[in-house]
Amino acid sequence: MKLIRSIIAEHLGHSLIKKLYELYKVFQIATHLTAKEKYRLYQLAINKKYVLEIGSYTGASTCCFAAAMKNSGGGKVFCIDTWNNDSMSEGHRDTWKEFQSNTENYKDYLMPIRGFSTSVVDEVSAHIKSLDLLFIDGDHSYEGVKSDWKAYKHFLRSGSTVVFHDSGWAEGVKQVIAEDVIPFVSSSGCLPNMWWGVIK
Repeated sequence: MKLIRSIIAEHLGHSLIKKLYELYKVFQIATHLTAKEKYRLYQLAINKKYVLEIGSYTGASTCCFAAAMKNSGGGKVFCIDTWNNDSMSEGHRDTWKEFQSNTENYKDYLMPIRGFSTSVVDEVSAHIKSLDLLFIDGDHSYEGVKSDWKAYKHFLRSGSTVVFHDSGWAEGVKQVIAEDVIPFVSSSGCLPNMWWGVIK
């Protein structure tokens, strides 16, 4: 085993092994995100200074963003959620302690804000004026997604990235992307259930 580790280290380098191990731990967090989605979120957050996520659940996406920041020079993830499972199909459940436990290793990179996304915009504005990445994964109804987009789009600037989860099945998510977001992006990409675009 020692020999295998040294061979891997020789070919990949110790820092890459450390990053891969860190991601392995992040990928163990229970979530509705697939492994490919988690890795894409990590990639999208590399070299980003300010990330805001709407819908943190138990911290899987949070840790993907924070791991990228830790490995590329620092930053802050603003995590907005009620931590009461308000938009989850499994029903009401307090996930705050689970979130705190899962994100413990990244707490220096996080700013959790407990509340409904559209009610805490002023609190976010008190800390930052612009975002490098916005991840929307809260209320998936048309009205909910549209409200989140309207509330936070002014934080985005040219070159910022916006990401929507559940774009594969949630009609509200699809509609907001098509009607309100695509006109503002210069390029985009997608996985079966996640869409992202770069602001013009």
